[in-house]
Amino acid sequence: IDHLHKILSSLKMPFEIIVVNDGSSDGTRQKAESSNKVRVINQPVNSGYGRAIKTGIDASCHSCIGIVDADGTYGIDQLPLLVKKMEEGFDMAVLSRKNILKMDKPLKRFFRRILILFINLFISAKIEDPNSGFRVFRKELVMIFYPFLCNTFSFTTSITIFAMGEGYFVSFVPGEFFERKGKSKVRHFRDSLRMIQLIFQGITYFNPVKFFLILVLMLIFCVGFPAVIISAYGWNNLANYFVIIGTASILLIGLGVTVDILRISYTSKIDKKNLLS
Repeated sequence: IDHLHKILSSLKMPFEIIVVNDGSSDGTRQKAESSNKVRVINQPVNSGYGRAIKTGIDASCHSCIGIVDADGTYGIDQLPLLVKKMEEGFDMAVLSRKNILKMDKPLKRFFRRILILFINLFISAKIEDPNSGFRVFRKELVMIFYPFLCNTFSFTTSITIFAMGEGYFVSFVPGEFFERKGKSKVRHFRDSLRMIQLIFQGITYFNPVKFFLILVLMLIFCVGFPAVIISAYGWNNLANYFVIIGTASILLIGLGVTVDILRISYTSKIDKKNLLS
């Protein structure tokens, strides 16, 4: 907190530091509240990384917001580089961890590369580090996609994909990543599934043609081609069952996402036109 306050003070701009204590039980609340340099928001129970960020965003009083993890993995000294990018007109500036793959374990490194490749192909953009936890962005940008942003560790990935997919200006600033203090609570399989669900929801809401094109491709490559191969081996009945079950499953996925989008559309209090005006 002291280091962050010193860096922000050197920028000669109005600021506030918000610490969101997400139901911790290790003395974080007491240590944060002992500082007169921050505003502490306490959540009664642990509700997730993304939910904590949303709480901080809702409580913020400035139009430009920065987030950073409190585990010592990011160098606060690099904050002025991100602020400079925002002053140049970018909607979001992200610290791209140039050494993150070297620090990952082999299995995690493999899946991270797959994730980045999938995302870049998915939205036809060059995303260097989709889930970096150190970034600065405009508050109105987040509020536009607010209903689709994850309450767990996929929050940063989701906002990166939506921002770049919708043509907002995003800058990736290379920087160092350091060993974390404490144990990570990331659940990769669960959080990845949740992230994929929210990405599909966001794409359907902002670009429905792309989502249904994805469903068509899934039908062709995940149902059609395998069924042809199975039939070629003479297992016609099995091929028929595969087509019926596979087609029904993909169509139900599409129907489920569409219905959920209708729910979000009717219940969301976010008015994009008012936010941009």
